[in-house]
Amino acid sequence: MEEFFRGIPASGRIAIGTAVVFKASSMIIPKYTISKNEESIEKEIEKLEAALTHTRSQLEDLRKDLQEEPESLESGYIDATILMLEDPLLKEKVLQRLKNYYYNIEWVFNEVVDELAGQLQNSEDIYFRERAPDVLSVGKKVLNTMLGDKELEIPEMVKDPIVFAHTLSPMEMIYCYKSNVKAVVTEIGGKTSHVSIMARDLEIPAIVGLSDVTRFVQTGDRIIVDGTIGTLIRNPLADTVNLYEYKLRESEKYVRSLKKIEKKPCKMQDGHEVDLLVNLDVEEELVLVDKHVSKGIGLLRTEYIFLNRNRSPSEEEQFSIYKRIVEKLSPNEVTIRTIDIGGDKKPLYMTYYEEKNPFLGWRGIRYALSHKNLLKEQIKAIFRASFYGNVRIMFPMVNDLDEIHEILKVVEECKRELSDKSVSFKERIPLGIMVETPSSILLLDRIADYVDFVSVGTNDLIQYTLAIDRGNGKVASVYDPTHPAILRLLKTVKEIADEKDLEVSICGEMAGEPLYVLLLVGLGYRKLSMSPIRIPIMKYILIHSSLEEARKVAAGALDITSKKEVNQFLRNHMLARFKIFEDYFRQNA
Repeated sequence: MEEFFRGIPASGRIAIGTAVVFKASSMIIPKYTISKNEESIEKEIEKLEAALTHTRSQLEDLRKDLQEEPESLESGYIDATILMLEDPLLKEKVLQRLKNYYYNIEWVFNEVVDELAGQLQNSEDIYFRERAPDVLSVGKKVLNTMLGDKELEIPEMVKDPIVFAHTLSPMEMIYCYKSNVKAVVTEIGGKTSHVSIMARDLEIPAIVGLSDVTRFVQTGDRIIVDGTIGTLIRNPLADTVNLYEYKLRESEKYVRSLKKIEKKPCKMQDGHEVDLLVNLDVEEELVLVDKHVSKGIGLLRTEYIFLNRNRSPSEEEQFSIYKRIVEKLSPNEVTIRTIDIGGDKKPLYMTYYEEKNPFLGWRGIRYALSHKNLLKEQIKAIFRASFYGNVRIMFPMVNDLDEIHEILKVVEECKRELSDKSVSFKERIPLGIMVETPSSILLLDRIADYVDFVSVGTNDLIQYTLAIDRGNGKVASVYDPTHPAILRLLKTVKEIADEKDLEVSICGEMAGEPLYVLLLVGLGYRKLSMSPIRIPIMKYILIHSSLEEARKVAAGALDITSKKEVNQFLRNHMLARFKIFEDYFRQNA
């Protein structure tokens, strides 16, 4: 019987093949007590250290193999996995539990890994939640080494294998790539977990976060995976297979079309150029960024550098991270946003107080300015990194000129302190703010006299303008980027920016939505920052469109007073113009 399931779309494209299921429960972990003395504990720790060393060695060999691949695949996720193996918190917890319970190291290690992953999974912050599968996959790899279990192995007789697993380690993902696996599906994970990042980098269709999939799918089942929208079809009917075979052929045409244009400048048919940049959360995502395809990083969210740790990163640690990113992207620009702590992003080691409305409270620049040592360390690290490339600093949640004056004072203090220590940095780098609140738009004509650029953060702008908590499921359907009030605000921002000769861009989710790209360009925006995986489709639409068409789309949308009608107007236009993306516009608009 044909069955449909939905998970999280992790890596686009379609795959048709045969299921190969690897169940999480297949690993049998023994449990027994050890002698209650230091010698026994030392022997168990030696077993763990040997497994960690062996696993690290395998990962380093894998990294070398990757560097020899014809495509010269990136290996940042390998480095990230090695860092997890060396996490002192992990070893500290294992040792403590050994001393408390005197069980064998395999059992203790598995318990600690499960506990750490559970804590991450229960976090309110999406970055923490999406690290949970990474911790589990690393733990699984180490346990395999200690227990002598076999790695993932695809039966030779299976044609067009599609792998199903609880999660997959980086080495298993590479094995899937080299074994010509057609797609992967995992029970846990998110869009920024390593399985998703690697699947996109290796161009393997993938769906993640499909709970209990290894229970209801059996090895040998006929499977269709649509990684673009997260749809899984088990035992499809003949008509469904025919439909998806057609979609697959069309998808391959589309991919070939995107390959042809990926290195080309993003010029519209009448010669107008649009700069497409990327939003980046963590350094590991650099594997998704091609500096020849994008114009650089339009938004580097630095708060994630502060989150996954037990203390605030030092100036030196931050400098090292920013420097690597800046050098990697040079000579393209890298816009680094200072820490946007508060709301749903709260490192446990920082001080807070109970807030009824945290998104309206102590967050963004408010938090940073009340912790000036924290802010100064970050600004100095960014200025130091500026010596190695094209860097800009952007400040979040700025509402008024008083905040800007205070920011500029802190910046000057940082520059003096660096100069006093004879540290190399660029004396003058562009400074900008996020436009995320109605107040910043109302004051934009005054703010423009003190900053070099602004970037519209549509996520929060929509939330604060429409008085809608974007994380509240009860009102999620009312959260709409095409609300006429939002379109008018975007038009106002561009008009003021033009009048004040101020550079303006958009870096919220709206900037990476294909449905809105002609609307935004028609409103006058020539700089859009988005998820790196969105750049190909956005570029395709733009180079097959004219500025005149985009202006007509924007004018038509502005004339409509109903948000539903605006959305339908945009969808109808894009469906008529770009049949190649028909499924996307019908299901994701």
